[in-house]
Amino acid sequence: MPDDQQKAKTALCLDERVWLELFQPLFAGDGDLAERTAKLVDNLLLELDKGPMGVTRVGICLENALRLIFPYTPVGRACMILFQVSLDKNFPPKPDTLATLTEAMKRTKAALNKT
Repeated sequence: MPDDQQKAKTALCLDERVWLELFQPLFAGDGDLAERTAKLVDNLLLELDKGPMGVTRVGICLENALRLIFPYTPVGRACMILFQVSLDKNFPPKPDTLATLTEAMKRTKAALNKT
């Protein structure tokens, strides 16, 4: 990733407006959720203070969070549809992964157009 793009991503993470935009709708009516989240963030910060192994554990935690968030994203939902389409008994298996993905995308688009 070019240095300018990395700086922009870092600046975005440090901008508290981003965090407020994410958290305000979640926490507005749920103080317990806000408290649980605060404890999680505090634990992550404590792990970072433990040195390289703590940093590694925080990295693993964040990777797990991304994996768990993924299904709720538009791309995650599209991937699930692609996967479900590929399970259809009439779906022709192809040895070429790109050909399989292309066929799944065609069928997914057709399925989405029907709804």
